[in-house]
Amino acid sequence: MSSQKQALSLAKTRRFTIILLVVSGILATLYVGTSMALALILAYLPPLPVTQTPSSLSLSYREVAFLSRGDRILLRGWFIPAILPDGQMSAERTIIVVHGVHANRATPLVLDLSATLARRGFAVLAFDMRGDGESSPAPLGGGYFEQRDVLGAVDFLRTGRLPYPELGRPRFIGGWGISQGGVALLFAAAQEPALQALVIDSAYASMESLIKHAFGAASVFLPATRLITSVLYGIDYYAVRPVDVVAKIAPRPLLFIHGADDTIVPPSNMEDLAGAARSAPQAHVQTWLVPHTEHIEAYVTAKQAYIERMLVFFTGAASVQTHARS
Repeated sequence: MSSQKQALSLAKTRRFTIILLVVSGILATLYVGTSMALALILAYLPPLPVTQTPSSLSLSYREVAFLSRGDRILLRGWFIPAILPDGQMSAERTIIVVHGVHANRATPLVLDLSATLARRGFAVLAFDMRGDGESSPAPLGGGYFEQRDVLGAVDFLRTGRLPYPELGRPRFIGGWGISQGGVALLFAAAQEPALQALVIDSAYASMESLIKHAFGAASVFLPATRLITSVLYGIDYYAVRPVDVVAKIAPRPLLFIHGADDTIVPPSNMEDLAGAARSAPQAHVQTWLVPHTEHIEAYVTAKQAYIERMLVFFTGAASVQTHARS
């Protein structure tokens, strides 16, 4: 009888062990599968089509194409010449306009802001970052890979084929970027002095904090998702920390803009970036926290004030640079 009980007990233990292994295998498969799906969503989304052009806003422009610096990814965009008060066109003061994550140069905000700059005397080079719009496919880099796109835009303005040869090359190059586009500009300007002044709207201080905030309850999948993105796409999103390099931009001026009610990139990110930027000697840093405004909504909620602040900022920076070169 004792041997029968032992046999029954052993059989139950085996069944329990098998069930436990099966359940563990299913859970592990679900965990890895979910993490891979999250990594894919994080790194790749279908690009949005470019459905408008500056001509829809009665502006002259020319299509351009250039390569990112270093990894030579093909990028497409357009160059919009400035319209001076006398109606003449100019490229003397040019702003590189950089859109946000999974967007493109033709999104309403970016296109309208580009038109505003052009009509107020600043030429615009707006382009689709890698993986977006009409540019070549590539995984999301959180601004780290995309800094090479911004640097490619600088190279294009300085040495590329001129879209309007009669206008010559810019004497002043500034940058405006929103969210991830702002991060890409910060990384690029930290190593490229040709970027002479930046307006940064809704940027994050580190992608780690952004991802943890965005994932919320799904944070349990972050370790595997981080490993998968690193292995498959060669990017550690936790290493994307513009807050660590922003001080290198000084003494070139920075204007940070953020919505006070931003729940995607909390306003504390602007405080962290501005604080780090101000730690450098001869730093010139301005901040504007826009009340009752959500993520990348400042241009919409406070349009006239936004335009005036931006234009005063770029005009002042361009005047300083032009005087320094005279």
